Amino acid sequence: MNSSEKKNLYRRFLEKELNAAELDEFFLLVENGEFDLDYLDMMPMVGEKVPVVTEEEPVIASPVKLHPVFKFFIKVTVAASFILVSALGYLAHRKAESLKQQTSFTTVIVPVGSVKIITLTDHSVVTLNSGSVFKYPAAFASNNRKVFLIKGKGFFEIAKDKHRPFTVYSAKLSTTALGTSFTVENYKNYQLEKIRLYTGKVEIGSQQKGFNALRLAPGQQYSQVGDAGTKSVFDNNDHIKSYTEDGTLEFDNTSLTEALAQVASYYNITLQFEKQGLKGFAISGSFRNEPVEDVIKTLLFTHHLKFKKIPAGYVIMN
Repeated sequence: MNSSEKKNLYRRFLEKELNAAELDEFFLLVENGEFDLDYLDMMPMVGEKVPVVTEEEPVIASPVKLHPVFKFFIKVTVAASFILVSALGYLAHRKAESLKQQTSFTTVIVPVGSVKIITLTDHSVVTLNSGSVFKYPAAFASNNRKVFLIKGKGFFEIAKDKHRPFTVYSAKLSTTALGTSFTVENYKNYQLEKIRLYTGKVEIGSQQKGFNALRLAPGQQYSQVGDAGTKSVFDNNDHIKSYTEDGTLEFDNTSLTEALAQVASYYNITLQFEKQGLKGFAISGSFRNEPVEDVIKTLLFTHHLKFKKIPAGYVIMN
């Protein structure tokens, strides 16, 4: 960029005429020392009047004599003021951009029968099952990392950052970790949430009054139906990928209520059933990309239950 272009850029900066791209270019020039003392010598000093020459009345500007030391002092003062203004403008611009990214969210809706793997800006990896809905910011804040599992099931592999805890918000619960791997399930329509920890540690909180925050160790899980929750253990045999990355629905002595909630989310349908009527029923098995009616029929067959089609989905009957 030549001297004339730099002068024009500086003038437009002082008059607040630069757009975002031009501001980035301007601050980059400042950082690279393009506006040095020699350059400032070519610019009018603060408060200095520039002689104007017209055709009618030629004017000869009187030379201004300044002591060399005083002249140097003025140049340094102007340079320092310029750098300060530039730095403040740069910081304000960057802060505004950072806040904009923190409040700009991407929502991911996973199609039926698919799996979506997302790498976040902090290098954490999220694997979302079929039918899941997940929301995350374009950039995380300096003191925390917050994401939202609106619906479905996600497997989280969290990059370690001791200064910024990572929190997954579901319906009523929040799951916070520093560096670990866990699953979060949120079936809001059925008032069912579940957290299962594989490695590291997590702390579970809630918006519910009277809820005491609790911590899980590897191999422990917490399930909450409505406002009632239970903490238990599961077989932590590292078979995480088998039912996340390939989209398999896997049930291992899973309550029928939970299994049906997973199926409803996976296929993005509505299943109507009475929770109390299914209490005590459990199911084991795995399914992958099978027709939804075949899956429901298999789940209900063992317990001699029936179902019928309705416009919104299916009704489960005793």
